[in-house]
Amino acid sequence: MESPVNKLKARWSGRSPVEVANQLAAPLYGSAGEWDLPKDVVPKAELLYLAVGIPDASALPKEALLESVQRVLNKPGDLALRYGFGQGPAGLRDWLAARRSAEEGFEVNGDWYQMTNGSSGAIDLIVRSMIDPGDVIISESPTYMGTLHNFRGVGADVRFVPVDDEGLDVQALAQLLGDLKNQGKRVKLIYTISAYQNPTGVTLSLARRRRLLELACEFDVMVLDDEAYRDLHFETPAPIALSALAEGWGVITTGTFSKTVATGIRIGWIHARPEMLAMFSRMRFAMGQNQLGLRMFMDFLEHGGFEPHLAHVREVYRRKRDLLHGALKAEVSEFMDWKLPAGGFYFWVTLKNGLRSQDLWRTAVEEGVAVNLGSGFMPQGEASEQCIRIAYAWTPEEQFAEAARRLRIACERVAAGEGA
Repeated sequence: MESPVNKLKARWSGRSPVEVANQLAAPLYGSAGEWDLPKDVVPKAELLYLAVGIPDASALPKEALLESVQRVLNKPGDLALRYGFGQGPAGLRDWLAARRSAEEGFEVNGDWYQMTNGSSGAIDLIVRSMIDPGDVIISESPTYMGTLHNFRGVGADVRFVPVDDEGLDVQALAQLLGDLKNQGKRVKLIYTISAYQNPTGVTLSLARRRRLLELACEFDVMVLDDEAYRDLHFETPAPIALSALAEGWGVITTGTFSKTVATGIRIGWIHARPEMLAMFSRMRFAMGQNQLGLRMFMDFLEHGGFEPHLAHVREVYRRKRDLLHGALKAEVSEFMDWKLPAGGFYFWVTLKNGLRSQDLWRTAVEEGVAVNLGSGFMPQGEASEQCIRIAYAWTPEEQFAEAARRLRIACERVAAGEGA
């Protein structure tokens, strides 16, 4: 029999995947990603990265996790190596609930948790369960770029309100909610990163938390609170969580161990009232979660590994924040303004003296230092010409001084009209 390969090749070679893509995926094909470097710029030196929002490689608890995975695999039976349906291991969910109850003063149990593939998996599951095409999601601006893809991937109509030093602007939110109601729009979610926000580093104040919940109730909208960075405070913890303030009514929270422990373990969760979680679990079409990873991590928790590790990395990131702040202040304060974040991984930088972020981004890469364009965190690049994000968590601290020096050279070149 003649092989079908030649006919198939003739049918498909040279055709674009856009032909079979849906209307949401098609515009993204062939476009540059927000994390991509400029393809036509060649660095003069090996790149130093101030653009990576992941934990410090030297602070990963490798030995403790190795011991945990060995203990799990040495146990009789095959629980760690087979499908795991439902909400996730009860011991892990109970641990999360006990910790939450102690910290927030509102009693919850393991039934309030659904384990997921990181917080991105949690958010994807939530929006697939809740959002119809055309439903409105109100988001902060700027905000985490990956979540915007989750929202647009289900056909949501994403609207934006600004943030300032106290977090989400609730006055602007009230105005937008009123306008959308008058237009007959259906608003389903208000999305906030309420603590040490990515990319700005700001935290929603207690007064604004209360006002946000009042507005959400008044306009019949649920709040989606992304707490990816909540545990990474350096001086004082963030105010009471929105979920505790509302006793779970009208609030869905996502969390993750990606930022506190390691991104590769992909362990996150949804925290909500049990009746909400029942809906999300019905929408889960995967064959359960990664049981080996979950049970390894549960063992890590049971052997007391998390809290000492968390205390250690808080100090690591506080020190790195201060060191990079000092290096930037010495080298580029003439060209940039920023505020010291109280937690998290990032500086949100406003450029001065007419510098444009696109020019600086390209020239910085040529000088051998990578930063993030502000446009990736904004709707349609709005107001992003003066903004960049600088990350300090992953970069070795011994590189900070040189990275800041290269950034200064890039600023000077752009200011002189000699950018890449």
